[in-house]
Amino acid sequence: MRNPAPIVLTLLLAIAATVFILNRPNPPEAPPTEPAPPAAEPIEEEEAATPPPTALEPRSWPQESSDLKPEEGAVFGNLPNGMRYIILPNGEPPERVSIRLHIAAGSLMEAEDQRGLAHFLEHMVFNGSKNFTPDELIPRMQRLGIAFGAHVNAYTSFDETVYMLDLPDLSDEMLDLGFTVMRDFADGALLKTEEIDKERGVILSEKTSRDSVSYRLMQQQFSTLMPDSLITKRFPIGEEEVIKNAPRERFVDLYERYYTPERMTFIVVGDIEPAAAEERIKNAFGTLENPAAPGTDPDLGALKQAEGLEALIFSDKEVPATELGLLTIEPYEKKADTSENRAAKLPLGLANAMLGTRFDRLAKKEGAPILGGSASRQDLFNYVTLGSIDVSVADDRWQDAVPVMEQEFRRAREFGFTKAEFAEAKANLLNSYEQAVKSKDSRKSDGMATSIARSINDGRVLTSPETNLAVAAAALEDLTPEICHAAFKEFWADKGYFLILTTKEQPEGAKEELAKIYEQSSEQTVEAPEETEVAAFAYTDFGQPGLVESEEEIEGLGITRLVLDNGVTVNLKQTDFEKNRIRIAARIGLGKLVQPKDKVGLGDFATAVVEGGGIGVHSVDELQQIFAGKNVSFGFSVDEDSFSLSGGTTPEDLGLQLQAMTAQLLHPGYRQEGVEQFRKAVPMIFQQMKHTAAGSMQKMSSWIRGDDPRFAFPESADVFLGYEVDDVREWLDAEFVPAPIELNIIGDFDPETLKPLVLATFGAIEKRKPRSAPDDALLKVEFPETPQTKNLTYESKIPVGQAVVLWKAIGPKDNEETFRRLNLLADIFGDRLREEIREKLGASYSPNSGASGSSTLDDFGFMIAMIEGKPEDAEQLAEVTVGLAKTLASGGATDDELDRALKPLLADIDKSMRDNSYWLGAVMSGSTENERKFELARGRRDDVASITLDEVNELAGKYYATDKAIQVIIKPEETE
Repeated sequence: MRNPAPIVLTLLLAIAATVFILNRPNPPEAPPTEPAPPAAEPIEEEEAATPPPTALEPRSWPQESSDLKPEEGAVFGNLPNGMRYIILPNGEPPERVSIRLHIAAGSLMEAEDQRGLAHFLEHMVFNGSKNFTPDELIPRMQRLGIAFGAHVNAYTSFDETVYMLDLPDLSDEMLDLGFTVMRDFADGALLKTEEIDKERGVILSEKTSRDSVSYRLMQQQFSTLMPDSLITKRFPIGEEEVIKNAPRERFVDLYERYYTPERMTFIVVGDIEPAAAEERIKNAFGTLENPAAPGTDPDLGALKQAEGLEALIFSDKEVPATELGLLTIEPYEKKADTSENRAAKLPLGLANAMLGTRFDRLAKKEGAPILGGSASRQDLFNYVTLGSIDVSVADDRWQDAVPVMEQEFRRAREFGFTKAEFAEAKANLLNSYEQAVKSKDSRKSDGMATSIARSINDGRVLTSPETNLAVAAAALEDLTPEICHAAFKEFWADKGYFLILTTKEQPEGAKEELAKIYEQSSEQTVEAPEETEVAAFAYTDFGQPGLVESEEEIEGLGITRLVLDNGVTVNLKQTDFEKNRIRIAARIGLGKLVQPKDKVGLGDFATAVVEGGGIGVHSVDELQQIFAGKNVSFGFSVDEDSFSLSGGTTPEDLGLQLQAMTAQLLHPGYRQEGVEQFRKAVPMIFQQMKHTAAGSMQKMSSWIRGDDPRFAFPESADVFLGYEVDDVREWLDAEFVPAPIELNIIGDFDPETLKPLVLATFGAIEKRKPRSAPDDALLKVEFPETPQTKNLTYESKIPVGQAVVLWKAIGPKDNEETFRRLNLLADIFGDRLREEIREKLGASYSPNSGASGSSTLDDFGFMIAMIEGKPEDAEQLAEVTVGLAKTLASGGATDDELDRALKPLLADIDKSMRDNSYWLGAVMSGSTENERKFELARGRRDDVASITLDEVNELAGKYYATDKAIQVIIKPEETE
């Protein structure tokens, strides 16, 4: 319910450090250019008799210099060659294991003539290694059920490279493959010249796909703020000249000097015995050797610290939003990860949270020039500490926003925080630690393995949720608003600030004006914040509880259906897939199907108004205070065929969650502040639609639905700006408040406790209208005539184009089994796209294919392929795609292609059976109108497993024909 955090400078820096990673969802499957030697036996067998390398002093673990104890059950080890490993047994999901190879080396380790090769190496380990020829690895994995993107991935950042592999079962064959692959990544890459040359185009395509205005601005900011730092000269994607021309020996140099056991940590998390995993690690990696002259950590250079107030402006007409920030930069001070040092970070962390909340609440005041704000402290690369105060500016009114930012920053420094602010922030933080403990047993192995990998360079102790809670609770017990105030003052004392404005245009003299406004604001007196009282929640009694009219157990699915005497249908499924978590979704009325056709975009406006308007007598801000420390969340959306209320909670807060959702149904928050917040965001929305392919994609989405206003987006901001609260109220009072309700609840609940809570909330409201099928006319849209070509443009200097090809197909409505086969067909076609467009042509980093359509609209379905590349290549890419589809339609797929697509799909189906989101969204939601969903769920795996090559090829011939193709060409069009 909070406004999203602004796109701020420090967030961009953090993205560059951690999130701006060069993901590789589709490792290459390039064919060899010469006969390849037969694959060797797994490494542990082949080299069992090889003498071990010289033993090194074991590298230390963070817990060795800390009072913090690592999580019970975790095994930490060191091989004689210096490689470390962590094994953490975890049973969710069962019979699966996730492995990660962390290498403490990234783009910062590159020489000038190697810029981009750390990331390039991440690609090359898939392109031929000691045990796998270039065209062997991917098919081998697929035949075992390992899907790319879903089960295998990798990333390269500034200071680390991580390889990730999630194994869908624990068979010896699967484990042998996984450990052999990881060993090959460590030192077995062949790095053949011909394979490097073939991959250059793929890397350049990825560089093209990463290009954006935000990325370019980030590079400018790095260079300006840290001009003497190596970071500004080592962005992971690298330099085009190096990518095009670097010789093999520069790859080999980086690989051999930095892919060393002394820099490696191997991570195993899953349903596996530690002793067995440890034995495999020793066999696989024990013979790794360190080079005679390993690479060293680079000098990252000196930091530029602000002196006084230094104003900086970054501008670009395509920037999505105007941002203001105060930034301080200082050298990082390394401290051991101890309970004392963790506790010492909490006061400033709480102070930053309180100031961020204060900005967000100020943004809701009438006429406020900001959309929200945040405060943060971040450590990057064990090199630099950043402190920042940031706000998103409404309507480019930065001159008005500067005093707001300055004075709230100064108010916090001078007066600190109120008791109510502190109580709210403290309760929320403590609750997050408590919930982590309660949900511990359902932590997912893949997420845990990745989290561990990303903590390696930070030197954090792998502590349990219980330890984290104990440390935090002890520290929070003694904290006060005054201590948080002191920490905030101390952090910001005696420092210069960079005052940064990021905006579309830089008027003449803007830098001087920016500094002058800030200095003038600093001369104004600020007053202490006022204490506030937290109201009690007003909606706890909805009248006489209802009754259960009928109760039915859905055979084989563990679902119970209740029909209440007021007409509400309730579907319940008790699971332990997410410990101490409950998901709730209410499906109400008909959504966009009944949106007035003369009010395009009203559903989007209604979502913003209701979510931003609170509930009845409570504003969003009041609800945040009331629910502080509670597990109550709720959202409103207008979907294709329903209005939705959704939320997540815990057993202890289930009653309050149901009360909140019932109140939102009966008393939507029709507040003007929701309207004003949305209106301030509208220019940002249309700025992005104008200058990115998102605008063209939205136009395409409307066009293939016959430009039906219910599913279209306004072409002008004036449409959104012209809507008022009454437009929403009139529509929702008629179509949402009294409409039929299907309530779906899944998770860790006690049915006997749950039922009375449901009857006292949703069961106590007035009788609902009887459910009726929508008029046939509401279910029809006109798909474009085929074949044809449509050209779309957007305004941008970023040279990225899109080729989208669509083929009209059967829709999923009442054709679910056929649509499963279309999805499998799309996976097969996606593999062919990757082989041809990515691997052979090097023209697109990640071409993809899918089957899409509507489960509501009549006969609305299509096959789609999307290829991103250079604008000048878009038409050719579309023609190549059409040609590949024609070949598949006429010649069909092979048994091997079917097998390689089917095995990963079945593995994902097995995994989804322990996924609450699958059961809630795909099975329970909408089952009141379509009870066939239960039958489809029961037979899903068997049906998919039974798919034959003849079925797939028949569909290929029917739907991938050339005369059914629509080509949509999307290109940037730079304007003055």
